[in-house]
Amino acid sequence: MTPEERRRAPRHEYDCPVLIARDAEGFLGNIDNVSASGCCITRPHDWSLADGTQVWLYLMIDERHVFGAQARVVWTSPQFVGFEYLEPQPLPA
Repeated sequence: MTPEERRRAPRHEYDCPVLIARDAEGFLGNIDNVSASGCCITRPHDWSLADGTQVWLYLMIDERHVFGAQARVVWTSPQFVGFEYLEPQPLPA
């Protein structure tokens, strides 16, 4: 079974900056793709959070709109970080 077949919701390509916040730590990344159940972010160069860590994701949709969601880190690779939302989220416009 491929990773795509295990996904609970279809992924959609999306491109916007994101702030990943946990307590006093913050990381800037870029959304690569999203779904109702999670997202994939380009791995920040200073990434230090372990799989399972709960965070807030703040997607900077445009200059006036920020979307926030609680999520957990579910996987990490040298290029990307995968997140699962704690509750399903609407897809950004």
